[in-house]
Amino acid sequence: GGTAALTIMLERDEVETVVRLPGVAASEWVKLNPGVVGFYRVSYAAEELELLQTAVTGKSLEPVDRLNVLDDLFSLIAAGKAKTSSGLRMLEAYRAEDSYIVWNNISSHLSNLAVVIADQDYYADFDRFVLEVFSGIKASISWDPVPEESHLNTLLRTLVLSRLGRAGDQEIRAEAKRRFDLHCSGGAKICPDIRAAVYCCVGAMGQEADYQAMLRLHGEEDSHEEKERIARSGLAAFSDKNILSKALDFSVSPAVRAQDSVHLIGSVAKNRQGRDISWAFFKKNFSMLKGRYASGFLLDRKSTRLN
Repeated sequence: GGTAALTIMLERDEVETVVRLPGVAASEWVKLNPGVVGFYRVSYAAEELELLQTAVTGKSLEPVDRLNVLDDLFSLIAAGKAKTSSGLRMLEAYRAEDSYIVWNNISSHLSNLAVVIADQDYYADFDRFVLEVFSGIKASISWDPVPEESHLNTLLRTLVLSRLGRAGDQEIRAEAKRRFDLHCSGGAKICPDIRAAVYCCVGAMGQEADYQAMLRLHGEEDSHEEKERIARSGLAAFSDKNILSKALDFSVSPAVRAQDSVHLIGSVAKNRQGRDISWAFFKKNFSMLKGRYASGFLLDRKSTRLN
């Protein structure tokens, strides 16, 4: 439960090593692999994880260690060696988290879990859980840049806004739509740092008029980087399957460079509403895609993701 670190050299030939920590009560938390310098995972017992929740909530651990506790747990969940419920309970301890590297890790694990449960009837409950987990950090995030803020805080803004918008936060969606409409009408331009988040939030609302507006922005844009941002963060993010089907057709149109088509198709496939239609599109157009990408490198990567 303190900050003292103890180093133990494990014997190579020993199957099991017992380490006793003098002066540490059973009610105090213990974090193994401090600083994450060792190449191994740690499996904590349920009661040990519960104690570590207090260390996470109170920030008694450094950001890299708070990240490591969660990363170890979700890696064990992926390997079938821990329960998903344990990971979800642990996530509740991170509501007051303020580090981008930790939130990025949280978002990554939530995305992996979302893929697994995408077709389940309780997915709406998962979205509500995401909104609860991100409720604390939402209060400290602004839409506009703060003078002299760090690069990591800039990245955190985009991550939080995107995640909340996708999960259905109506306040975030309304503000994203307001900024998008102003941007499209020639008014105040969206700050480049949050454009991906705004496109994502607007796409999640699934309106045909917004899809057409994004197509127009894509056609008028000279910057290839911005075209890709509109396509992958916006066109691929719509929640309406009919619109996503149009986005897939658009991906192989002359308006999209051949080397970018597969990225748009893959982005639609990552969308919960786009998985099945992307796979159907891929099979229907396989001969064309195979001919277009004769080398097979890009096609192999996307077919693996789709499958």
